[in-house]
Amino acid sequence: MSTSQEQLAIRRSTRLPLEIPVVMTSLDPEIVFSEPSQTTLVNAHGCGLTTRHQVRRGLRVRLEIVPAHRHTTARVAEVVPLGGDPETWLLGLELDNPGNFWGIEYAPTDWLIDDTSLPADSIQLAEAKSNIVPSVPAAPSRRWRLTDISGGACYLEGVSAFPVDTPLLISVRVPESEWVLDGIVRASHPNAGMGVEFSPRPADHATRIEQIIRALATHKDIPRILVGKKEGRNAAGAAQETADAESPETDSPDALLDLIRQGPSMTVEQFRDNLRTQRLGRRRDPRIDVTLPALLSGTDVNGRPLQQRVVTVNISRRGALIAGVHGKLQPGDKVVLTRANRKEQFRVAWVGDDGSPGDSQVGLAAMKNDTTFWDDDLRALQHPEEQAAAMQKVKT
Repeated sequence: MSTSQEQLAIRRSTRLPLEIPVVMTSLDPEIVFSEPSQTTLVNAHGCGLTTRHQVRRGLRVRLEIVPAHRHTTARVAEVVPLGGDPETWLLGLELDNPGNFWGIEYAPTDWLIDDTSLPADSIQLAEAKSNIVPSVPAAPSRRWRLTDISGGACYLEGVSAFPVDTPLLISVRVPESEWVLDGIVRASHPNAGMGVEFSPRPADHATRIEQIIRALATHKDIPRILVGKKEGRNAAGAAQETADAESPETDSPDALLDLIRQGPSMTVEQFRDNLRTQRLGRRRDPRIDVTLPALLSGTDVNGRPLQQRVVTVNISRRGALIAGVHGKLQPGDKVVLTRANRKEQFRVAWVGDDGSPGDSQVGLAAMKNDTTFWDDDLRALQHPEEQAAAMQKVKT
């Protein structure tokens, strides 16, 4: 698999394998414990440590380095069972206030957390190079951190996310190098961040992404990110441009892009959980190639009603790739699928380009995160002896 097809989770600061004694105390009144522990690794944004307590992800805790008389608060971001007797767990903790809490005398340079805005001369340079228009005058709230990137999308952490369908230009800088990427916001999380789908139009897009991922994987410095709204193009044009890309469902699987396209149908916490799952190399919902009939209903881009029989190319618990669509749809449209007395609303996440291998194909994402629309079919496919009976039952 080429680099551009992989997802890279950006390490926000250098990790050091250090064993530092700490006292971890639960801040949840319903989960009471306080115990000595020690870290296995630390960085400016958190640490890994072992514990005898099985705790849930998201738990707020207090960390104290007793000899140094320092304390801070953190959130449990990951929980990994280690086994043993008695059983122990490895926790990944994210500090509420990033910085050199650990008191490392010669800390890596990327531990110097600087939330001040970019210097004016840097913004002017970016504008001159790429016509980026800063969204507001320089302010701390406009700093961005690139946490994940793939060939088709990226996720940026920041408190001032742009609205969905905003066309953007993104400048990614490491020492002595800069790349400018064109994209559109697909998932917007106020006070948290935003998912951006890249435009595939530039001929050297894949090369740029490979260069960026290679640079981010080798440089220890945190990349500097400048984001601005792209003028002179409306959201509809940007949406159509990205929709014309090859389907990630068929030719170049891109789990990050798939997640970001489905972002509007999830809560921020659900999105973050799925993003963490992908960072560990696991797919949220495996796709299964299967041909199943369904009835599609909706309205095309010209306002004409659609009601036609389609078939699936593949399905997952939350979505499907369907074929045989003859009306014109676009990303963001809502349609209804009916199958075996079940009916549910889906959002169009991707539309195949006319004349391409994905012509007449449409990628759909369920509007409800707790959807059960495909459960019977997935259950039957996992038990081949039941599949024939299930297929006979659900024919439409």
